[in-house]
Amino acid sequence: MLKDINVGFVSALSSIKRGNKKTSFFIIVVLGLIFMNLVFLPALISGMMNLFVGLVQEYQYGNIVIEPLEDNSYINNADHVLKKVRSLSEVTGVAKRLEAGASLKHNQKMVGATIKGLVPRDEEDVSSYPYIVSEGEFLGELSRDEIMIGAMLVEGNFGSEIYDNLGDVKVGSLVNVTYVNGVEKTYKVKGIHSGTFELTDLGALVHYKELEDVLGLDGEASSIVVRIENEGEEAEVKKKIIDLGVKEEISTWQEKSESLIKQALQTMGMMDIMSKIVSLIVGAALIFIIIYINTLNRKREIGILKAVGITPNSIRISYVFISLFYVVLGIFLGLIMFISLALYLQANPIMFYETMEISPAIDAGMLIKSILTMAGMSIIAGFIPAWFVTRKNILEAIWGR
Repeated sequence: MLKDINVGFVSALSSIKRGNKKTSFFIIVVLGLIFMNLVFLPALISGMMNLFVGLVQEYQYGNIVIEPLEDNSYINNADHVLKKVRSLSEVTGVAKRLEAGASLKHNQKMVGATIKGLVPRDEEDVSSYPYIVSEGEFLGELSRDEIMIGAMLVEGNFGSEIYDNLGDVKVGSLVNVTYVNGVEKTYKVKGIHSGTFELTDLGALVHYKELEDVLGLDGEASSIVVRIENEGEEAEVKKKIIDLGVKEEISTWQEKSESLIKQALQTMGMMDIMSKIVSLIVGAALIFIIIYINTLNRKREIGILKAVGITPNSIRISYVFISLFYVVLGIFLGLIMFISLALYLQANPIMFYETMEISPAIDAGMLIKSILTMAGMSIIAGFIPAWFVTRKNILEAIWGR
């Protein structure tokens, strides 16, 4: 077998040297483009999903979120839960939140929105809310009768033309709020926050104590958001929280976001699979046609090689080497093009919805898998036509039949 491989390699090398250089260059370029298409769309999809998941994690769930059990509306004695969770060395931040539905009115315009009650000091370690203020200031520890308004609820900001808005709200404007329990309050707008994300910019923020008083609660929370030091250790920290005796519903951000983006993931996954299938079929067809035409044109030469003692296996292996030569160089060229384009788009991201920046995610595991898949495809596509031709007996091959 080793002798067949050596003979096949020498034969392939000789065939490549005698081949048309311009044709070989064209084949390598086409295979490079096919490989880039094979990896670029999955990388772009991965970048899109990372962006969305990152936004959900930054504002909604942190690394781990603790929520009431199904039978309860709130987490009772939330401060006791906070104290337990803060005792873990892996935890870098914990914040309790309250949420309530309300209608907001400014002048003659009214919108429905979710109002979050936050503890401003704690949010600095847990979310990006304190850092996305586009106008005014974020809530302070003594903020009462003050409110932060999401940018999409303010006329002139991105998204306000799609959704109902409150009109020309500015810092210092007065907004009337009617909560679901019937309580009515007038707030002064302390700031406008813009996270370029519907979950943040279609809502409003007040101090936790403000919402606690409105709802008539004492120490309860709608959720508790937890940040940990090391990404990827969410499952371990979740188990430790459970071991501390926390009985509420505990979920990692992966578990929570999976349900939110499941449909999007399925759609993107189907697009990814279809793109890969098409790329592999085109690549395999190109290699198959190249090798098939080559073997047909060299049918007589193959017959003579068999007549002088070259084994069919050596001939088949030579064509496998030829196909590998084209594909390896095509993959190398495709990698250069993909990495160059990915780095360019990371420096100059694609704008999505005019505010979200999307760039391809360079995943080494995905690249290695694609390289091995395309190399395997080239071996099969190069072997099949050579196997058909070498099956003919020597006289038929020499006479070109």
